[in-house]
Amino acid sequence: MKSLFSIRLVFAIIATTLLLTSCGTDGTDPGVNGPKVDFVAGAGLITSDASVNIGTDFKVNLVGSKTDNELKSVTIQEAGTKITLDRLTGVSGNPVLLTGSNTSSFDLTITIKAHSDISSKTYSFIVEDSQGNKTTKSILITTLGTPPTVELVMSSGNVDIAPNSLLSVPFKVTKGTSNLKTVEVLIDDIKATDLTKILIGETLLTPFDANPYTLPTSAKDKFEDKIFIRSSTTSGTYKYTFKFSDESGLSTSKDLIVNVGNAVTMLEGVLLNQGGPAGQGGLDLDTGASTGSADAKAEIRDEGIVSNTDQSWKQQISGVNGSEIKYIIKGMGGVAETFSFANIKFTEEVSSLFANGVAFTQKSSDNVRFVSNKVTAGDVFSVRIGTKYYLLLVKDVKITTTDNKDQYTFDVKF
Repeated sequence: MKSLFSIRLVFAIIATTLLLTSCGTDGTDPGVNGPKVDFVAGAGLITSDASVNIGTDFKVNLVGSKTDNELKSVTIQEAGTKITLDRLTGVSGNPVLLTGSNTSSFDLTITIKAHSDISSKTYSFIVEDSQGNKTTKSILITTLGTPPTVELVMSSGNVDIAPNSLLSVPFKVTKGTSNLKTVEVLIDDIKATDLTKILIGETLLTPFDANPYTLPTSAKDKFEDKIFIRSSTTSGTYKYTFKFSDESGLSTSKDLIVNVGNAVTMLEGVLLNQGGPAGQGGLDLDTGASTGSADAKAEIRDEGIVSNTDQSWKQQISGVNGSEIKYIIKGMGGVAETFSFANIKFTEEVSSLFANGVAFTQKSSDNVRFVSNKVTAGDVFSVRIGTKYYLLLVKDVKITTTDNKDQYTFDVKF
């Protein structure tokens, strides 16, 4: 019978043998010298981590020599995957099979087309000998690129348009490092989904079939055309973003602010002192024509003079024929501090201001209606009669002292 010591010795030898077979740095058995491999420096050659433009070539000079065993092959990988031959120049295969004198040493100059996306990837050169021992040399290649150049060919990036109207948006787009690929349209930073409202091409309006929309082959280098958008049926301010992307994923965006609403009508109107000749003291805000203070066409009226014995002009206005008037005051009642009569462009803005107006609180001398305080230049009023709204700016107040020909001049928007 074998001794316990002998059995233990046999197992120890077997375990050691297995350990030596399975371990090793870079696939090389312990005690065995794997192939030697390195990069050679030179003009136009990369020997360490580098940055290159996407899809462009970089070149390495790889040299190697055998140690204990003959050389067998060189495999070139990108991020752990073998690179296809169409991206390699200077070799006839991948792996490169080493024969003849190359089994002792080799000198390969290899040109590689870098990856086509913006990222960092490891390129590995794995040299293997006839016994399967391997040595790897690696470099990290980071790809860079220039995004498309986008010009919005408009005098302003802020436009006004009526609801449900078609707006032409002309572009000049030039590719950067890579070919142009798509254009995407976003509304208030959300991708547009109603593609019937986005069309492309000045000569033949074509609705987007997807968003992003794939540009035609003819536009791979340059896009000089128009994109048409149909505005919302709801008034308001919308931000349209046009994002042009290339084949490498780089993109450039342009924003267009679109103000949707029905344009106001603006006119000048003169309201006369009611205490003057008969037939004055009222104002038709639809035409700007002076009328009698009780005329059916009038929306506002002047309050006239204090009395027959006191001819002083009250310099106050009130509503007539069922109209209501309010003050529009910056920073009060919800009116913005930045409010400006000049910036009111749409009828929807005129009507929305009324709710934020400050109501008249002073009563007329006969105590039957509300009247304004003394009117001065710069005052802004909102008038509502039925479903129609007006916005008034007092441009001038002319005061006379002898003939009751006093008057206000208004700018009117509706």
